Amino acid sequence: MDKKPRRHPELDSGSSIDSRFRGNDSKEGMTKPTVLLDVDNTIFDREAVRKIEGKLIDANYGNGAGRRFRQIIEEVRKDVGWGDIKEASIRFARERGSSDYASALAVFLELPFSQYWRPHAKELVEYLAANFNLIIFSDGDDTFQKEKIEKLGLYKKAREVIISRSKIELFFGFSKKYHGKLIIIDDRPKVIEEAKRLLGNVITIWIKHGRHAQGYERVNADLETTDLKEVVQYLKSNHSKDY
Repeated sequence: MDKKPRRHPELDSGSSIDSRFRGNDSKEGMTKPTVLLDVDNTIFDREAVRKIEGKLIDANYGNGAGRRFRQIIEEVRKDVGWGDIKEASIRFARERGSSDYASALAVFLELPFSQYWRPHAKELVEYLAANFNLIIFSDGDDTFQKEKIEKLGLYKKAREVIISRSKIELFFGFSKKYHGKLIIIDDRPKVIEEAKRLLGNVITIWIKHGRHAQGYERVNADLETTDLKEVVQYLKSNHSKDY
């Protein structure tokens, strides 16, 4: 049975940290390699989902509503620093003279998330869960990300789930908490670059998929690929002796 979520002060930097352990904090668990695995556009095809969100909003509220909702999300992002979908739903409803924001929010929370795994993503998650301290390391809207992670079954696979509004601020906390090798798998070039700069001896794997990869050819990661199967092969070939 999953333990009750708890917060870790050494990692706490205004982030939502939801920890559900599959085991105890044994010495072995604390020293074996830890993988920080991103979700959106790393193992989950966020770009594909983004396309259907607008169509669903249009279907419920009329042509052009999806485009307007996306504009509101960007306005919210500028105001609060992240794409808070609940706040965007409230503003969307208010703009339409309604207090029923829950209907718009439900469009996002009731998406068929399990249909949008990236190719070989399940294989990667299974491999990481079996051989590493797997930590789901996501960012974005708390409500939306938690629902997505829950429906993808990742709480059951990961040692911890962390939803942060500033991944980079948490890097040093991870280096203190986990004393084994640290491996970061992410689609954001800035996360990869800052991990190398701040942590030095960290293994970085850049997943070249989605909007954040646009405009970048290389980020000097240890592995740069679009293929998650290649990630499994790389870890087996280069880091199997670490566990």
